[in-house]
Amino acid sequence: MYYGSYPKNNGTMTGTSSSTSILVGACALMLQWGMVQGNDIGFNTHRIRTFLIKGGERDHNITYPNHQWGYGRLNLVNTFRHMI
Repeated sequence: MYYGSYPKNNGTMTGTSSSTSILVGACALMLQWGMVQGNDIGFNTHRIRTFLIKGGERDHNITYPNHQWGYGRLNLVNTFRHMI
């Protein structure tokens, strides 16, 4: 469940439409760091996927990847730690 701002008030949203939007924003920040700011000009989608998987938060009681959680919950701060 994601919390956010809507035109008239705050609210929550669930599902792939909300998670996809958040993940696309995370990927844009990663590309900005790598290509625009010149930290890794060879940055590509395969490397982004690898870093996102490495940086994800996982529950030790769940086997990953799985249908509900994929490779875990997005943790962009942890993902950037793996990138540097």
